Amino acid sequence: MTKYSIRKNWIDTFGLIKNKPIVLLPFVFIAFFEALALELTYFYSRFPISKIAGPIIKKFFGEGYMHYPGNLIILPKIFYALQVAIYILFGVLLTGACVNIFNSLKENLPVRAKAVLKNALKHYGAFILYGLFMMALFLLLRKAEVTLFSKIVRFAGRYLPVPQEFYQFSISAILFLSNIILQVFFVLTVPILVLEHRAILKAIFRSIYLGARNFFTIFSLLFLPFLLYLPISLLKSFSTELISRTFPEITVCITAIGIVAAIYIDCFVIISVSQFLLHIKKSEPAKKLK
Repeated sequence: MTKYSIRKNWIDTFGLIKNKPIVLLPFVFIAFFEALALELTYFYSRFPISKIAGPIIKKFFGEGYMHYPGNLIILPKIFYALQVAIYILFGVLLTGACVNIFNSLKENLPVRAKAVLKNALKHYGAFILYGLFMMALFLLLRKAEVTLFSKIVRFAGRYLPVPQEFYQFSISAILFLSNIILQVFFVLTVPILVLEHRAILKAIFRSIYLGARNFFTIFSLLFLPFLLYLPISLLKSFSTELISRTFPEITVCITAIGIVAAIYIDCFVIISVSQFLLHIKKSEPAKKLK
């Protein structure tokens, strides 16, 4: 079997995004929803949003976080909760729309917004289930890793001091690496749903199968694009220290940078893995003939 060219995949993906920027449109919509969520989070302590958000913030965080700069200290946590909701309700759907656009472009078909949205909505129930499944899996994995690493640090702390900065950097790096490994097994689910029209469970199992069989190829496809997220993740993990050394609004700046970066990174990732899936689909009939 001919070795799959990661370099060619990236060149083709970059070329497609450059020459056909319409593939970015679904992620621009996601960015719009996230920017709106960021704006609501930033102004939650002000009227009229405070009428709804105020009691919730006071109950879970305390009165102090209804005022400046406390409202900006917890901004990343509140925004993340809204971001999860956006991912489940709209993010996976719009990712599927991007795969539809990609497929139309590959087949030299006209891209019609109505047809793209209609095709994506056919799988909306499956997209919701996938979004819920992935978020639950990610949160459970993150909680397990943080708990285990915290125990290791506490044990090591009996014999030598462990700086807080080292702990935060290490846990961010571990979560970053584990997220890529998790994505290796599940990132093909949406392209499989759209391109192969499989049921959600069959799509998930096929994604796991292809991830296990092509682990290093898919890992290589994901690692470099996701590496661009690492500085943003590190800045978020050190947000409290950054606030004390700079200004409270730094959390808003970091979050906004992450929203914009995701338009290009997420689009690049989903197109590159979709191209890999098409390669797999073409090679499978050849294998059966042999």
